[in-house]
Amino acid sequence: MKKTVTLIIVVLLAFTARAQEPAAAGYNPSSAYTLSWALSVPLGSFNDFINNVSPAGGNFSGRYFLKKGFAIGFEFGWNNYYEKYPRMTYSGDDGLAITGIHYTYAFVIPWKAGAYYYFMPSAIADPYVGLSFGGDYMEEHIIVQEYDIYETQWGFTLSPELGALIKFGRYSHWGANVSAQYWFNTNSFDFNDFKTYSTMQGLNFNVGLTYILR
Repeated sequence: MKKTVTLIIVVLLAFTARAQEPAAAGYNPSSAYTLSWALSVPLGSFNDFINNVSPAGGNFSGRYFLKKGFAIGFEFGWNNYYEKYPRMTYSGDDGLAITGIHYTYAFVIPWKAGAYYYFMPSAIADPYVGLSFGGDYMEEHIIVQEYDIYETQWGFTLSPELGALIKFGRYSHWGANVSAQYWFNTNSFDFNDFKTYSTMQGLNFNVGLTYILR
């Protein structure tokens, strides 16, 4: 009886050790979902429209891991841009002139799908590169006193990304995602040559909490 018990214990220990060997460096996730805060910096002619850095932004993304570090995924989010200008006189296309302090707003909602490559999927810190594309819904507002000059539009957007997924433990389901995204879209805005941009572009810095599925 003792020999039988000893044999069972030895077999179980051997099986446990063997099962742990492939996971010595952690595990490869099957999918990951991230809720992020986004800090956005306007670039190019969009910076002439609003040149303030926007801390009012966020996004939600999902990544589905394929073989050899490749993944596909989705992302949607929002950014709100704002700037206040001093008292001036502004003229519209219809000859109307308005004098006062004015405020410029832009509200952006991107919807994107993408492909990504993770360099070390089983490691605690896993750097990656990616490219996503899709559409942006936008609202632009120029507000002078009680007048709101605005436009809504849709445009095509393209966004390369560089980031890292950092697990909170070797086998943890939770982690952090940090990334930098350059984005470009085809939206444009023209108000009597006063506030104009031909395309939109910017740089987003994202910090998020990630839930990881094995």
